Amino acid sequence: MNILMIGNSFSVDVSTYVHQINKDINIYVLYIGGCPIKRHYQNLLSEEKAYEFYVNGSRTPFMWCSLQDGLNYTKYDYITFQQVSSDSGDINSYFPELNLLMEGVRKYSDAQFILHMTWAYAKTHSHEKYGSNPLNQEMMNKDVIETYEKVSDKVNIPYLIPTGRAIAEARIIFGDDLTRDGYHLNERGRTLSGYLLAYYFSGQNIDVSKFKPTGKTYDDITGPIDEKELPVLQDIAKKVLQSNKGHNLNG
Repeated sequence: MNILMIGNSFSVDVSTYVHQINKDINIYVLYIGGCPIKRHYQNLLSEEKAYEFYVNGSRTPFMWCSLQDGLNYTKYDYITFQQVSSDSGDINSYFPELNLLMEGVRKYSDAQFILHMTWAYAKTHSHEKYGSNPLNQEMMNKDVIETYEKVSDKVNIPYLIPTGRAIAEARIIFGDDLTRDGYHLNERGRTLSGYLLAYYFSGQNIDVSKFKPTGKTYDDITGPIDEKELPVLQDIAKKVLQSNKGHNLNG
């Protein structure tokens, strides 16, 4: 199974451990830091070689590449689209570029399109709309979730990966210790999102017991999380997908 994520650092975060959890999934990311949908569409038109290319959690020598280069790299089963996190709760930021981007991508691939939901920032982070010290996390979370669901209806793509819901659910147990800087995921967050995506694409009956997060996926000093947490994170991912009925690939 081949999956292409057209996104930014949030796509890199969630894709880090997916292949390690399930070797049947190959996951590719066209990455530009902080890239909104509007710029992806502009890059499609210009064919600018502006992207770094990640394969199965690692940056590759295939950079700098254009969006077209990434689309032509292999045949994909699924392609995901994701808004920049700062605009994810603003439905006006998606249009008209998302429709135009999807129309352009369709010329290169017959893959199934999927929306990838981002997540709210930690309360210690700041946002122009949601404030700081503390950030109104509850409002941001609500806006992001509702906006992705509205976008799903508007573009007629029922398939939606509920990463934002998973992070919100995990915060009930772990507090804000899911990010490393207030918005990018730490090892716990990357592991949770890895389970979520693996289950999303392969079903919840896959064997994930052989996976052990290694740590050091974004620096040289971060260690792996406690293995006792792994069943908890698996349960959160499954619970969120069970409540994601209508947006899952398998019902």
